[in-house]
Amino acid sequence: MRFEVALAVLVFSIMFPQFLTGCYEKSPRELVLNDFESDSDLDRIDWNCRTLFFLSGEHVSAGRHSLGMKLFPAAYPGLSLKLTESNWSGYDLIALDIDNPQDEMLEIMVRIDDRPDYPDYEDRYNGCYTLLPGSNHLRIPLNSLRTSGTGRLLNLRSISRFMFFMVDTQAIYRFYVDHIRLINLTRPN
Repeated sequence: MRFEVALAVLVFSIMFPQFLTGCYEKSPRELVLNDFESDSDLDRIDWNCRTLFFLSGEHVSAGRHSLGMKLFPAAYPGLSLKLTESNWSGYDLIALDIDNPQDEMLEIMVRIDDRPDYPDYEDRYNGCYTLLPGSNHLRIPLNSLRTSGTGRLLNLRSISRFMFFMVDTQAIYRFYVDHIRLINLTRPN
């Protein structure tokens, strides 16, 4: 009987810290949502009329390729990712690198939904960002993601959509996008 109790105590003392560590383990330092390195990465974006996507060796910030985008005149041309990770709660930022080869500053809208049913403008995050000519490193703190109507914080455990787009374009624009990722600032490298 003493041996069984001693064995149980030994097993408990070994397994309990591992159990606690598993419960409280932090998210990885970085989770790449799309890095556009292969043709299969093109399958992880929604293809819409009036936008052309292609892998490019230009304006690369990570790996060997970026996503080249050619936006034709339309109401909302842009990029929408097919997300494989909906729980963003262990991260602090969403980050992406966008190269604007035009000689002018351009505005893009970033939309993030925490519901799968395409919520109205008032019930999703909508942010307007200015892209300078050349390289832009967009960083959006996840704790700032509030709906446009009520100011409700997005539920970071159920993110269903990430997209960025231009509004009512009348010309053709090009962009190069790379390294779309979530970043955990509290986890060491």
